[in-house]
Amino acid sequence: TPTPGISHAILTYNLKHADKADGIVITPSHNPPQDGGIKYNPPHGGPAEGELTQAIEDRANAYISQQLAGVKRMPIALAKQSELLKQVDLVKPYVDDLVNVVDMAAIQKAKLKIGVDPLGGSGIDYWRQIGNAYQLDLTLVSEAIDPSFQFMSLDKDGVIRMDCSSPYAMAGLLALKDEYDLAFGNDPDYDRHGIVTPKGLMNPNHFLAVCIDYLYRHR
Repeated sequence: TPTPGISHAILTYNLKHADKADGIVITPSHNPPQDGGIKYNPPHGGPAEGELTQAIEDRANAYISQQLAGVKRMPIALAKQSELLKQVDLVKPYVDDLVNVVDMAAIQKAKLKIGVDPLGGSGIDYWRQIGNAYQLDLTLVSEAIDPSFQFMSLDKDGVIRMDCSSPYAMAGLLALKDEYDLAFGNDPDYDRHGIVTPKGLMNPNHFLAVCIDYLYRHR
């Protein structure tokens, strides 16, 4: 599940409940696939502070040094029977709420031809529903899902890395730059973005500055 989907679920739950929710994303982030890990989002929905992440890191490294001794385990079949486990739709509430943050009608009216490379799969259903819900001319240029990321072009050091700010990792989308007015890519846990225009790969910090200005002016 993309990080924004988890963050949105945390915030919407916490608005209605006294007992606060938090969340975990299992991901290698923008790193090579063998560098998998977890990301913890506390009740405020954003990234965990350094003190929290350090405590999690220290505990995890202690378990690793002890060959995982003391780690509690449960068969997946038994876990699925637990009343604590509930399967919920995180996609539709997130997509429906976008209109409260972004002027989706303006995007629709602009009739932009949009390309999206989900870069690994976690956002495929989100992008698809965004396109359908807001009647956008949005094409998923790849729906490849592979835990080894073999569909990726190599980064500058010859390593598979899902860094959507890298022109090497975004080579596939850059090759299509003349086919779309705007094209987007994300890393596996969707806390990074890459934007391709007919002129090439946009600097993410330049876009973020404009985005922050927009949010301050219009929210």
